[in-house]
Amino acid sequence: MSQRPSSSTAWRSRLRGDWLDLGFVRDVILQQKFNFFAFFTAVFGVTLLGTLLAEKEYEAVALIHLLPRAGREVQLDEVVSNDATGYMEARERARTQIQIIQSRAIREEVIWRYNELGYHDYEPTPEGLEAFGRAVSAGPREDTQLVEIRVRHTDPEHAAILANLIAHVYREGSLDERRETARETRDWLEGREDEYRKSLDEANQALIDFKLANDVVDIDEAVTSTGARLTALQNAMSDAATQRLVLETALSEHQRLLRRGETQVLTGMFDDPALRSLAEQRAQVVTESAEVLARYGDQHPDHKKIVAQLKRLDDLLLVEVQRNIEAERVQVKTLESQEARLKEELDALKAQLANNQRLKQEYDELKLAQERAMRFYGQMGQRGGEVDLQSQTRLSEVRIVDEALPPTSPASPNVPLNLIVGFGVGVVGGFGVALLRYRGDELIESADDIEAQFCEPPLGVLPTFPFARRQADRLLYSHEHPRSLLADAMGAVADVLTGLLPPEQSVRLVVSSASPAEGKTTVATGLGISWARKGKRVVIVECTTEKPVYHDAFRLKTEPGLAEALAAPDTAGELVRATKAPGLFVLPGGAAPGGDDARLAGPELAAVLETLGRAYDIVILDMGRDLMLGSARTVVSASNGVVVVARRGLVTRSAVAGTLDELRIIGARQLGLVLNDQNDGSVPAARPPQSAPAPGRPPTT
Repeated sequence: MSQRPSSSTAWRSRLRGDWLDLGFVRDVILQQKFNFFAFFTAVFGVTLLGTLLAEKEYEAVALIHLLPRAGREVQLDEVVSNDATGYMEARERARTQIQIIQSRAIREEVIWRYNELGYHDYEPTPEGLEAFGRAVSAGPREDTQLVEIRVRHTDPEHAAILANLIAHVYREGSLDERRETARETRDWLEGREDEYRKSLDEANQALIDFKLANDVVDIDEAVTSTGARLTALQNAMSDAATQRLVLETALSEHQRLLRRGETQVLTGMFDDPALRSLAEQRAQVVTESAEVLARYGDQHPDHKKIVAQLKRLDDLLLVEVQRNIEAERVQVKTLESQEARLKEELDALKAQLANNQRLKQEYDELKLAQERAMRFYGQMGQRGGEVDLQSQTRLSEVRIVDEALPPTSPASPNVPLNLIVGFGVGVVGGFGVALLRYRGDELIESADDIEAQFCEPPLGVLPTFPFARRQADRLLYSHEHPRSLLADAMGAVADVLTGLLPPEQSVRLVVSSASPAEGKTTVATGLGISWARKGKRVVIVECTTEKPVYHDAFRLKTEPGLAEALAAPDTAGELVRATKAPGLFVLPGGAAPGGDDARLAGPELAAVLETLGRAYDIVILDMGRDLMLGSARTVVSASNGVVVVARRGLVTRSAVAGTLDELRIIGARQLGLVLNDQNDGSVPAARPPQSAPAPGRPPTT
């Protein structure tokens, strides 16, 4: 059976989900352009009409500032936190205030004031409050401490009035709340002031009693004075030691340079005016010497005079350098003596300080307790003053930055956005509708679809099966109604197959389908009845052991059947059952616990078929697609041909094409398709019989 592989391959790739192929999208839209543009026009038209007819709403915006230090302007001592915790607290505070702005209490007060202005489109009823709540929104302006209060209304003037009322009511309420909180705090602080005063008095008395009991009334001053003297001596000794080390280092370096005769280098290392003056004179003389030497030569009297003058200046520089080095040596000796004296004084002060250490420690503990009590009492008084000021302040933590102005253009409907959304929904939805119709067109609906897809007409077309309550009535319908349209169609298909099958003593025919419920069992039974009516001995083998149906249809016992025959292939002929149709026999699936389809892949099935082939003219294998292309593919390849049943309106072209491709791959002979369930009454004639191909030569595919 010839076909177009490119078509089946394309459809299989699309069924695997390759829907992003632009060529495929183009094909779908071009083929279904009417459905696509109809859906797009409907959606876009409804969007446009709804936008034009929608009631216009105006949105007014009032801008307020939530001050980060609001309510703390009168505090005298405060540390402002800038860490991550403070940032998170600020964010939570802003969110809380936004919820307060939209709260029921604020809305109710705003509506009362709104009504007092003479506007009554909102009333302070539950319904009015809920409706007003839907018109109000508040939110932060990004990366700022500003909050936008938005109100929507069909009248721009009313929208601005309501937004400003919300801002003012919220600001006044925030101020009143802060005042009330401050008054409550002040009352609490007044109740605790006496308690902190008593703690301070007790701490002061304990400190006085300690001084009197230990006769150390001035211990604090004595310890402080001794500590200051000790610190001063330590600093002086450290300075002396540092100065001595610096001088010793400089002296050592100067002596080293002097020994090497580096007088000129040493001249610049001392802060001595005399040395600087001599050095300047020598530099001037050196300059003059260079000029004379360049002009007159080294034998000129002026040059010799300048050389003598340089010699005298160098001698003077050496004397001054030696004098400065000696002064450094004397200074080092003086610093060493000073260090020794300071060390003696330090030792004496340390002994004095160690003698008072125990008393000082106890004194410090009492002093710390006294200072703590004094600090708490002072903070209590300071905080009381702050709270008293806050209870009378008119400073608010909310500042109205911009009052709302009547908007000049409506906020809704948003015409550009609606049209963009309508356009997008129309395009996407239109493509979806086109794709569904395009996908629906892939279903096989007629013999023309089969011929267009596979370039050959079907083996035959079977009409829609007459209603039958029992499955046995459906399977034996051709036998019980030999003059029916269905019996004629079955006979026509059998005649075509007779021409395609080789004239051998025994024929093996596989009847299958691309998916379940396409009628392969009905077709297998109908073909068997048609051949049996012409004198052939036909046996139908139900090739499954998981869900057998023949024993129910023909009122047979579940076992024995194919499952038992696979266990003993030589006894297969004894397990075949006769049916009501003369010459037609069946071998049902049998009973195998849990199913035993895996045994169909072994040599047992071939042996069973070999046994049946010796006793019957035609052996029909009723086999599902998975078994045919899976475990039983060897048996299928060795059969005389495969008939694929396709049910109209149920199976797609790609599914059938895929099944035929798989049959070609395993080397099975494809006899053709049988179209089932043609319900329009137009059942075309079957394909004319063709001559059988030479034995062993597969048909053209």
